[in-house]
Amino acid sequence: MHVSDFLVERIENTGIKHIFGVPGDYVLDLYSKFCNSESIEVIGSTDENHAGFAADAYARVAGVGCVMVTYNVGALKIANAVACAYSERSPLIVISGSPGLKEREEGMLLHHMVRSFESQKEVFERWTCDQAVLEDPATAGYEIDRAIESMHTYKRPVYIEIPRDIAKMSLTYDVYKQGTPKAKTSDPQSLQEAMEEVVGLIEEASNPVIMAGVELSRFNLGKELMKFAEHANIPIVTTLLSKSVINERHPLFGGVYSGTASHKNTRNLVEDSDCLIMLGVMLTDMTLAFKPATFSKKQTINATIDGLDVKAHSYGNVRFDEFCNTLLSTRLQPHPFKQKVTLQDSSFVPQKDTDITTARFFQKINSMLDKDMAVCADIGDSIFGASDLTVHHANHFLGNAFYTSMGFSIPAALGVQTALPNTRPIVLVGDGAFQMSVSEISTIIERGLNPIIFVLNNGGYTTERFLLDGPFNDIRNWEYHKVGELFGDCQGFKITTESELDDAVATALDLKVPSVLNVVVESTDVSSALQRLTAGLSERV
Repeated sequence: MHVSDFLVERIENTGIKHIFGVPGDYVLDLYSKFCNSESIEVIGSTDENHAGFAADAYARVAGVGCVMVTYNVGALKIANAVACAYSERSPLIVISGSPGLKEREEGMLLHHMVRSFESQKEVFERWTCDQAVLEDPATAGYEIDRAIESMHTYKRPVYIEIPRDIAKMSLTYDVYKQGTPKAKTSDPQSLQEAMEEVVGLIEEASNPVIMAGVELSRFNLGKELMKFAEHANIPIVTTLLSKSVINERHPLFGGVYSGTASHKNTRNLVEDSDCLIMLGVMLTDMTLAFKPATFSKKQTINATIDGLDVKAHSYGNVRFDEFCNTLLSTRLQPHPFKQKVTLQDSSFVPQKDTDITTARFFQKINSMLDKDMAVCADIGDSIFGASDLTVHHANHFLGNAFYTSMGFSIPAALGVQTALPNTRPIVLVGDGAFQMSVSEISTIIERGLNPIIFVLNNGGYTTERFLLDGPFNDIRNWEYHKVGELFGDCQGFKITTESELDDAVATALDLKVPSVLNVVVESTDVSSALQRLTAGLSERV
């Protein structure tokens, strides 16, 4: 068995059914091997960064994703997407071809080379949790398994580089079989002590609240969380990054917590709690609306992949998934929580000849969502406004709400509908981010997918305007709804009024091809969520 064959087999064993990427000469042999796989389909993207975002989104809904590119010119273009996956704990396998070892020994300058042959690996060391450069067929099998095990453990990207001559060499089985990497487990005594303290705190609390973080999604613990919460009658809030970790129509759902940008009732629920159970939460400036946390560590249980803190106690030898599985299988006495948090109104009755506003636009989106839709939101007012949407199905909201890179949502739709063919992506993207990622609609059409893409067209970068207005935030206005004239098999709509939006949505829902809805709003018009955020920021002044 060649090293490349072994790598294909191991990727197949992860359950991955699709790989995204752009081919190049240093990785062509590996592309050929994957294309011959009976269980994996290779999807060519229009851009490596888009391929990375698509693979990231695929991982967020399917459990693991993979992107494959050539040396430097391809790999460095996906660096941004991989950094996003690392920041937001998305399990992604990054495969890159590279010059052969024999080529390197000859000492000639090779195309795509920068400084040294190790430069690319040094870059990816910064935003992958493990790296494997397959320079020896005797150890290649072990290196591949070690990297994949790290990805499963830490729910972050790993980097595998395979020189093109090594790919064709035979794997040395006798050395490989010396052993495979084993995942670390919790110290039993530390886990027991932590559980005793945690259970005691929850049972003594008058108003405990669960803040469910993105790491719960990565370990697919949403169902266990709901069983635990229902039995104990404890309300659940999420962060923007972890939005839709549970079905948001559940009566125990208390909204998205984002500090001063939260709805008042959600904010009160969290900040008045005498026991905040934080499971897999990443406390970022986006989570807290750019302000320090207003809840005390003295009343928090904070469990993440990086560690477990219970009040002032740290338990360093307890794995996150083992702690959560133990806690969530514990049946506690029900708490007397009765409050139902009121979220955004899901009704929408269009007013004829009334100009569409951003707030009314999101009301319409909320009214059209159903269990078979996934929301892919780009950074900007698209994601802020989307925070108020009520998503029906668990893990059906995707947005890079911490790393906040523009151009995520359209490639994400490609990844989501590829992984979940019966799910319809609803894409919310600003005009600026659309201009960065529009070419990926071509791949979406080629794949026979049909996302509904809403372009919030306000002539520029809205959130930056709030920070510092100036002509640098303005962009050229495109006729976004005419993109189908370029790509074909894509329906477009220009929308300026509420009735036009209502009619266009009704038509788009029946289409089997992608649609682009060009929603024209005033440059100063923003969502209710962004208004709350700016009001919260003003409190600091």
